[in-house]
Parts: sequence; C-alpha cells; structure tokens
Amino acid sequence: MKEKHVVVFGGCNVDISGRPYEHLDLHDSNPGAVELSPGGVGRNIAATIARLGIQTDLVTAFGDDDKRAMILARAPEKLSFDYAFTFEGASTGSYLVLLDQEGEMHAAVNDMAVMEEMTPERIKDRRALAEGADFVVVDANLREDTLAEIFSWDIRAVVDGVSAVKVKKFTPFLNRIHVLKCNILEAQVLSGRGSDDVATQGAALRDAGVDYVVITAGADGAYLFKDGDMTHFTSTPMTIRGATGAGDAFCAMLTAEMAKGKKIDHAVVGAMAASRMVLKSDQSELPFFNEKDWEKEKQEIHYERN
Repeated sequence: MKEKHVVVFGGCNVDISGRPYEHLDLHDSNPGAVELSPGGVGRNIAATIARLGIQTDLVTAFGDDDKRAMILARAPEKLSFDYAFTFEGASTGSYLVLLDQEGEMHAAVNDMAVMEEMTPERIKDRRALAEGADFVVVDANLREDTLAEIFSWDIRAVVDGVSAVKVKKFTPFLNRIHVLKCNILEAQVLSGRGSDDVATQGAALRDAGVDYVVITAGADGAYLFKDGDMTHFTSTPMTIRGATGAGDAFCAMLTAEMAKGKKIDHAVVGAMAASRMVLKSDQSELPFFNEKDWEKEKQEIHYERN
C-alpha cells in the first residue's frame, strides 16, 4: 500500500513569546518567561501531521541563518524540508508575541518578508510533488500570484485562512478549494456576508465552489457545510490554559484524518479533539501525540445536523 503523503505550502518562522509571571503592564518591564520555538502556520500544521505518522513535505522559505538551523534541528522524524527554499542574505521569518499572564495575546509583530521570495516561477518545479500527494495544505502567507500557480495544479487543497486580512487572497480560488478551514472573522471576510449569520456565510462559500467549508467558532465549536447541510459541532466546557496553536492543530488533524481515509464528519470530530488537547496544555502544539488522550477527548465532542 502506498504510504500516505501530505505537502504543505506555507509560512515557517521562529516564535518569540513573552509571558509575565503576574499582571501585564504594557508601559513597563515585566518579569516573566521568554521562549523561542519553531512556529509559523504552515510549519505547525506540517509538524503535527508528521507526528501523526504521515510523511509530510513543507515547502516554505528560509534565510540562511541560525533561525533556519534551529527549525531544522527540531523537526519531527516524518517532516521533510527537502523541497523548501533557502535564500542567501535573507532572514528566516520571526513572530514576536506578547502574552498576558493568562496566555492571551496583547500584541504581536510578524516578520514574514522572506515569503515574498516564493514566486510562481520558483515553485513550478514543486508541481509533481504536490500532484503526487494525498492532500496539499495551503496557508495564506503565500503571495497571491504564487497561490494562483498552486491552484492551477491537479490537487486536493486544504486551505487555512490564517487571518481576516490574509484570507482575502483566496477569493479568486474558492472553486479550486477542496476543504476550507477558517474562523468566524475569516468567513465573514471571504464570504462577503459579514453582517449575516454563520449559516449564511457557510452557504455562500459553498455556493462559490468550495467542496467542504469548516468554520471554527471558539467556544461555540465548529460548523461543517457540505451537500446542502450544516452540522454544528460542540464540545464539553473545559479549563483553557492557552489558545495559541489550537487552530493549527485543528487543521493538521483534519487533514491527517482525511489522508487516512476518514470522512469529513469524522475528521472534524478528530480535529476538535486535537484542538482541545492544545487548549488544555500550556504549549502551542502537540510535541507528543497521545492517541489514548485523543480518543478520550473525542468523547467530549457532540454534533447536531441542520
């Protein structure tokens, strides 16, 4: 049997996070912890899929620097950077975030300028790699002309919206997307139905040509739109230790479950369970995947079809 294979096109950077021990004072120096870790939406998704046992290639952009070396050194076994680009004289992406004592973001600076070097001309020779994969994950950190090149290929694309600003790049390609995963704000922007309810937004995205639409809604769970139906997934209330990375884990598990042959409904349940695992931890991803814990979290997911 052919080994499952996913290709991810997206951002990769070093995360620098600061979190005070006590109350955050925005106008003073706060005693606390500062951490450096590999990050970026594309990398986070790719790393989690790899930890789930699926061979994953990340096509991203690096500078030739120490940040790149750190990211490569901390990659899980089944994550390959063989098709990534390294640009001499450029700086690998950085994401600087200031958190409060509860782990909620107060401000961030995102330096992803190196991603502009991933031009359509440069990625054309990654086409065979992508077309040979079970799924291709694409995040919104790519240039729009580069996205146009990728969506001209024969692929099953899973899209992560990333942010309400960046998600607009996908507007011309909605009828080329197999699965769109976005949050409420991203769905409002991309559907053009910002003042309407989530049901109207999801239906509009389906009408625009997306095969499956998954809209995450924080404490309100997630919504799946397919075949004229809307399914609302909710989960048992829990104590949240940190919200960073839950969306990336959701997209990763959603993709991995589909790559393993699961139907989209079952994949959403698994994705929500993975998201719960991150929310209940103090980490932004799943450094070690515990299947027993995941199966337990799946029992906390409930759904209703409308």
